[in-house]
Amino acid sequence: MQSTMLKGHCSLRASTAPKPANGRRTVVSVEANKRVQKKAKVIYRQSGEIKTVPLGYWRNFLKPSSQAEIASEGVLAKIRKAKEDEIRAKLEVKAQAQSFANALSTIGKFVIRKKVGERDQIYGSVQKSEVADAIYQQTGRNLADAEITIPEIKAVGTYECQVKLHPEVIASFNVVIQREKNVQVKGSSKKK
Repeated sequence: MQSTMLKGHCSLRASTAPKPANGRRTVVSVEANKRVQKKAKVIYRQSGEIKTVPLGYWRNFLKPSSQAEIASEGVLAKIRKAKEDEIRAKLEVKAQAQSFANALSTIGKFVIRKKVGERDQIYGSVQKSEVADAIYQQTGRNLADAEITIPEIKAVGTYECQVKLHPEVIASFNVVIQREKNVQVKGSSKKK
C-alpha cells in the first residue's frame, strides 16, 4: 500500500492481493479534501454552559457519562426558550410583589392592640409575628417574619415598618400600637 500527503490532501492507493479470474487489477482511490473537525461545541447539562471541547473528550467522556450534548440548532433553540420562560416568570413574580407593595401602601396602617402600663409603656414589645398576623388579617397574605423589618416598639404610637417582598421590591407601611381596652366583668369580686 502506498500513500502520499500533499498540503491538506490525502490520497491513498490500494491494490488487492489476489488477482481476479479475468486478470485485471482493482484500484481503489480515496481522497479526503476536507480537514477533519477536531473540536465540537457542547452544552453541559447541569450548568447549561456552552464550551468548545476536543471531539475525543466529548466522544470518550462527556457523551458516555451524559454530562453534555452537541450544541445543535434544536438544542440551542430549546435553551433559548427555557431562558425566556425563566425571565418571564421572574418578571411576573416581581409584578405580583409590586402590586402587593402598592396594596400595603394603600392600606397605610395596621393596628395592633397591646396591654399598657404606666406612661403608655406596653408590656413586653411588639414582635414581627404580631405584625405579620395584623397584615394577614387585613390582606389575607402570609408573610415570613424574616422579611419584616420593624423598629424596637415598647410604647404606644405609630411606627414605620418595612417588608421585603422581592429582592428589588420593598414595601413601607405604618403600624399603630393602641391601648387594649380593659374589659371588667361585673359581679366577679371575690369574698372571703
